[in-house]
Amino acid sequence: MVAVSADVSFAQGPTSEVDSALSGAATNALLAVDGAAAPAEEKTAMDQWINWCVQGGRTMIFLGALSILGLGCALERVCHLRLKRIVPEGFSAKIVALWRDDKIAEVREECSKSGSMLARVVETMLEHAGSNDYQEVKMFAEDKAGRELRLENRKSAMLATVATLSPLLGLFGTVVGLLGAFTTVAAVGEMGDPAILADDISKALITTVAGLAISMPALFVYNLIKTRLNLYAVILEEEVSDLVHNLFIKISR
Repeated sequence: MVAVSADVSFAQGPTSEVDSALSGAATNALLAVDGAAAPAEEKTAMDQWINWCVQGGRTMIFLGALSILGLGCALERVCHLRLKRIVPEGFSAKIVALWRDDKIAEVREECSKSGSMLARVVETMLEHAGSNDYQEVKMFAEDKAGRELRLENRKSAMLATVATLSPLLGLFGTVVGLLGAFTTVAAVGEMGDPAILADDISKALITTVAGLAISMPALFVYNLIKTRLNLYAVILEEEVSDLVHNLFIKISR
């Protein structure tokens, strides 16, 4: 009995080691497969995007150019259109203090260093500081502020163009795809296998989706920028009015 037990235990020992080795190899293989699955999925998704762009036809080239243009314009506007570039904090108080002390040279220097929209309005006010007419000084200041705001507004026009033109280009691609489908049907003579229309129909749908995907965020950012600019315009108008009032008081003394 002892000999038999020893033989059995001796036989089970190598078998257990083999099972452990096989189990470890299987685990490593599964981990390797899982690790390779993510890059494979990413590659598949990228290939799908490329495939859609190719299926969309030449219209996708123009839509891609519009998307790049819209993205660049949106980034420039969001980064550039800041309140400190329109009405810097504390700038008006500093200008008024220098103005009341007759430090006109320092006022010009502060305007030059600031480079803000309000600073350019103050420079216009300095050019007409010799006038004793409150309405005239106010008119020149408001005219300068209005021209500066219109210039900022024109910089956002390209974003509005992208938002308007991209769905129209998508619709153009849709029409081209449908025309291709009808041409294929006319050439074949009957509907037959729907697969023969797959390329043209996919072109129509892909360009439509691409146009809308470009237009919606562009329109959102454009309206966001317009709202921000309108708010800054109100703040600028108040600051200009206060500065003109302080200038007129100084001139009238």
